[in-house]
Amino acid sequence: MFMTLIIALLVHLVGVVDLAVAGVVEIRGDQLYIDGGPRPQLWGAEVQYFRLRGGSNRNVPREVVISLWAQALDRAVEAHMNTISFYIPWDFHEYAEGKFDFDGRADEDGDGRPDYPSRDVRTFIKMIKERGIDNIMVRPGPYINAEWGFLGFGAIPLWFHQKYPNSHARNSKGQRTTLYNYEDPDFLRHTQLWFKSVYQQVLRDDIGPGKAISFLQIDNETNLMWQSIYNHDYGALAVEGYQQYLQSRYSTLAALNAHHQRQWRSWGEIRPPAVPGKKINEDQDWHRYQDYRIFIYLGKIRKMWENLGVVQPTVLFTLAESYNAAENGLLPHYQWRNSPSTGMMTVNLYPKTYETWDQTLLNLPFKADHDVKAADAASDFYLGKKEEWVMGPEIQGGWWRGINVSEEARRQTYLTTLGHGLKGLLIYYFNEGGNWQHNWMREAIAPYFYRLSAAGEYEDYNEQALPDRFWRELDTIVAENLLVVDTRGVWRNGGTHPETLYFDAPLGADAKPRPPYNLVKEIGEKIIAPYGNFLGSAHALEDPVCVIKDSSAHVPSPIQGVNSRIVQSDWTAGLLGVLMHSGINAKIHHWGIAPTSDLLDRGRCRLVIYQDNGLASPELTSVLTEVVTSGGTLLNFIHDGVTMAILNKTKTSQNSCSRLIPAPMDVVGYSCAIGAGTLYQAKVPIYDVFNTDFYYQIHDAKERRAFFDQILMSMNIIPHVRIKGGGDRTVLFARANPSEDKVWITVKSARRDGFMGKIQWTKANSSERYLVTDVLGGTATSIEGSALRSEGFPVTLGGSGSGAFFIEAKR
Repeated sequence: MFMTLIIALLVHLVGVVDLAVAGVVEIRGDQLYIDGGPRPQLWGAEVQYFRLRGGSNRNVPREVVISLWAQALDRAVEAHMNTISFYIPWDFHEYAEGKFDFDGRADEDGDGRPDYPSRDVRTFIKMIKERGIDNIMVRPGPYINAEWGFLGFGAIPLWFHQKYPNSHARNSKGQRTTLYNYEDPDFLRHTQLWFKSVYQQVLRDDIGPGKAISFLQIDNETNLMWQSIYNHDYGALAVEGYQQYLQSRYSTLAALNAHHQRQWRSWGEIRPPAVPGKKINEDQDWHRYQDYRIFIYLGKIRKMWENLGVVQPTVLFTLAESYNAAENGLLPHYQWRNSPSTGMMTVNLYPKTYETWDQTLLNLPFKADHDVKAADAASDFYLGKKEEWVMGPEIQGGWWRGINVSEEARRQTYLTTLGHGLKGLLIYYFNEGGNWQHNWMREAIAPYFYRLSAAGEYEDYNEQALPDRFWRELDTIVAENLLVVDTRGVWRNGGTHPETLYFDAPLGADAKPRPPYNLVKEIGEKIIAPYGNFLGSAHALEDPVCVIKDSSAHVPSPIQGVNSRIVQSDWTAGLLGVLMHSGINAKIHHWGIAPTSDLLDRGRCRLVIYQDNGLASPELTSVLTEVVTSGGTLLNFIHDGVTMAILNKTKTSQNSCSRLIPAPMDVVGYSCAIGAGTLYQAKVPIYDVFNTDFYYQIHDAKERRAFFDQILMSMNIIPHVRIKGGGDRTVLFARANPSEDKVWITVKSARRDGFMGKIQWTKANSSERYLVTDVLGGTATSIEGSALRSEGFPVTLGGSGSGAFFIEAKR
């Protein structure tokens, strides 16, 4: 009887339920399944309830807050959104140590009125569910970033900072920074207490069979705040961890000293490098350690949730990372960020973040292509099998004042991510609103500012005319007494951030639509509603060209003039871009994640492309040698270390190789026939400008493409889809249903004069007749399969335009 009641309850909650998979979130057959049911394309937004407070002051009436939340959620529903994500800021809810407010009733000032009704996250979740949205991602930190909090980036409570000032990370001078030490026991202990409270009081009732919370993010953007690894962390715990890391890596001091060219007398004497460029091997190990300690930290966060009873597959644990870094910064390690002990890496994507004199469309035109494809390929490691499913909790919804993220830029970003298989696309920020404790830092540095400005040297200056040396001196004083901050920026901005966040977002701080909302709604109406099921299960039509990515090669390059960060991020994206000009939708092969046998599979990887930055391991070099000797083709760019190793291994003289004939782009290199295989060595990365501000105006895109065209033609590699005659700053790529009789083609152009051309589907069935629908344009044309293969269908795009086209057989 008891079991019968349980089954009846489950059926009531979730309809017809497969009890074997009730409460299971899983990826299979390239599709998301929850409680045994397939989910369509996830399309949603980050709705930040804590910013929609109705003002910055206390005691805003509850009905005002509820109205704002309702407006924001109703606009999401109107845009056909089926997914909502949100941070849960620690500092907002634990307003004093051990005092939590999750229902908006706390009255800390004792005036008889609730301080912040906007803390009622339980009601917010209820309102989401009432609108039929049953895909929820929660992001409880502890960090979160979000341009939030008294430090400007993160939700660690002010009371914690005041009680545990030494929990902060340190710079090489021993000064406290605005980041926190990942190993600090007080930080970890209070994080665990925060998780316990938010789980027991908020999340527990909405996780499980038939429940709405299916995704739980493990912190957010743990990348040292996009700063150099030489800014953080030199605190005692971090240095001790570095010493232990080196001991595990080298075993003996003699081995370490030989490699680092040092004369350390004990492990405890070792100190990390404070500035880059002095000893390359030491720099590389400092980089590896910083990446490794973040991996360990994320594992600890995951374990805290598991100790509370939140486990996979009841939820899908995710990590949110931006694949970009400052100079000497950390690119996220795809293997460590997809470890089964942490979570599945997702995509935070912002391809337009600064302005140029000519208001270029995108600063990084092929970043969306790269980041989605790379994250998708890497997720196989977390899932333990080949699947095409990845999500993006932060896909650019705008940017700060002065940066023009045009409608064309947004359209290209959204269509590109959907077209490459981002099966969970969430707009961030979806709404603007209030910041939190934004002016605390200004108030904290005020005594030091006024004391210094009153000194004899500066007393005659007005505030706006204070010289640079004043701010440098103030930086030093504040760093010694408080934290390392940019005092001039904080002072002149009135705090770490403005009182109200502006992001040119789809919704304003009043939750009302702004101009960018129109595009979001259009995509919901014209793409998600009619094609969501197709996109939720489709797979990429990739061609037999494999581009190798190697996260272990993120570390500084030993080759003079080669920047590993740029090679692995910007240049790899540019390489994918120039290949798409030839119609090639290349595969990403993550070395160390994907099976090495994939590189030797001629059906999968007929052409293998590697960018040699001097960091190829002996194991990788051996496999690349086998690629060539087994009859495959390897195209090696930049450094010739791998090439020379292959020539030596195969006893092939470089004199027997042929100089690469400019085509008409001189790549400075040669080709070698080695048995049935071919080895190309090209020094010049002719794709380097494709993922830059200058892409739209390069005059020789055809010439750069021609180099690849010649190689592809010699190998008889014919792409699935292509622009007839090839692309000139216009590219395309495609997805298909499992039977590949329905195809989705994305076309995008950087040309300001627009694009007119024909699109061929080279694999169309000549005996079929097809209907080609311009998804956003709303028109449809009929075409014979033979004509679709040989001639293609016409496409016209406006300046910097993009479009999506759906092809299906007419039967």
